[in-house]
Amino acid sequence: MRKLFTYISASIALLMVASCTNDTTKIDGFEADTTSIEALASGGEYSIVIRSDREWTAQADVPWLMVSPANGRGEVRCKVRIDSTLVNDARNTKIRFMSEGFIMQEVDVNQEGYARAITPDKGEVEIAASATRDARHFDIDISTNVEFDVEAEYEGEEGWLTVDDYTLTLDRGARPRTTTLGIAWKMNHAPEERVAILHLKARNGEALDSPATIVVRQTAAPLIEDNRQGDSLAVVAIFNKLECWSEGAISTTEGMHRWECVRLWEATDATLPAKEAVGRVRDIELSYFDTYEGIPYEIKYLKYLETISLFGNVNTMLKSIDLGEEICTLEYLKALRVAAFGLSSIPESFKNLGDTLEELDLNSNNFDGIPAVLTEENFPHLKTLDLTANRRNILSDLRKAAEGDKIGMHHNTAKDDALERLLLWENLEELSLSYDYFEGAIPDFKVGEKGVRAYTDEDFVERGDTLAWAVQRGLPRVLPNMRSLRLNLNFLSGELPEWLLYHPRLMEWSPENLIYIQQEGGVDSNGNRVGFSNEPTSREYYFQAYPLMRGRYEFNDEIEE
Repeated sequence: MRKLFTYISASIALLMVASCTNDTTKIDGFEADTTSIEALASGGEYSIVIRSDREWTAQADVPWLMVSPANGRGEVRCKVRIDSTLVNDARNTKIRFMSEGFIMQEVDVNQEGYARAITPDKGEVEIAASATRDARHFDIDISTNVEFDVEAEYEGEEGWLTVDDYTLTLDRGARPRTTTLGIAWKMNHAPEERVAILHLKARNGEALDSPATIVVRQTAAPLIEDNRQGDSLAVVAIFNKLECWSEGAISTTEGMHRWECVRLWEATDATLPAKEAVGRVRDIELSYFDTYEGIPYEIKYLKYLETISLFGNVNTMLKSIDLGEEICTLEYLKALRVAAFGLSSIPESFKNLGDTLEELDLNSNNFDGIPAVLTEENFPHLKTLDLTANRRNILSDLRKAAEGDKIGMHHNTAKDDALERLLLWENLEELSLSYDYFEGAIPDFKVGEKGVRAYTDEDFVERGDTLAWAVQRGLPRVLPNMRSLRLNLNFLSGELPEWLLYHPRLMEWSPENLIYIQQEGGVDSNGNRVGFSNEPTSREYYFQAYPLMRGRYEFNDEIEE
């Protein structure tokens, strides 16, 4: 047993001697564990292990590199901190380890430069076919060291992406900075996916180290077929895209015949356009919505529409909306009401409705003038035209409207013939121009000029009275079918023309309220107070000319006075 203990003790002693020998391994000379450092453009921290039997110091002749510790002896781990570069090109230096004035070893340091690059955080984006206006937008973060522009390449339909302006401050040379690119998108109406590629290109034309693109894929819209089910899909799409909040207008859990916003064609309808129209949408009425866009594309799928009524857009006066092309394809449309919508323009293709349209109501919109497409030649069957209250701003003095201001429907009869053209529209039966910005005198007309002829006995056969004075006087035959004329609350002035004062239907128009009264306290562009110089004080002059009218209207005249 004693021999065993002696053997173990001797073994432990040998191990301890060996261990002490390893721990005190002698360092002879100078060595580093690397001969070069390859650094990224962004810099960073790297290490070098130095083994030396003598004192040494580390030296570098550039300000963007630091060695710590910078001197030592024995085995030392040095940290090499390298700053981010500010240039595109690579840069190089050396770290020299010196002892007693002699270079013991050099370590090469090579730092790459920043590539000329535009790097989006997403290379591909997928978006839905439709969404509310506020949701039709996405952001892309861009890391870049060059000013850039965005060019869109579309496969198929163009222009459905809009890139917002961005801000970028390149204040650190070639070191990349980050900006956010905002991209708005339009809804997809087609039942196919569509793709756009956004190319990000250096603004100064310099080449990038690698191309920069963003691929945007938009899913297909639902297929809307030419049938009753297609009509229901179209109505739902229109309702959603207008962002309506009319409760109960539609219900996807009930049949379309129960929806409050539509009326369907029935087989017994006298004006049924075709037997295939039975059960399809005949009329649609939607109100109280919030859109900055025209009537949704899906309106074109309601091919048998006879009446459309859309009114009540939020913040109407702040919007400038085009009616859109799609509505102009409807072949059976007779009545169109787009009121308080924010309309400011109508496409030329609107005249395609001229063969069927009989009623047009565009009141409370933002037209700067009477749309040029609205002419008797384009709409020979139109009976009712309402352009009331097309005012963006509320003015009582037109001198306060600066040149070029869009104040609303503004026409000066001394400078253009817009009002004159409407008053010569023979087939019109109702014309409403109240509360606009018409100024100047009401146009007068002479027989034999501009196609105007005098009344004849034949013009009054259907009336049951002769109105002989109009024939004997040779009164100009203007608006012969007009049952309601409204010109009140404008900025008109001067003399009321004879064709109006003695118009055979004047008493039907309630002229004391709906023609003679102009803007209260109104001042026109020339600084003149508005109102007519020969406004009648009673109807007696009229009954003297047309005695057969006295019995029909005199009682009403007494009540009004």
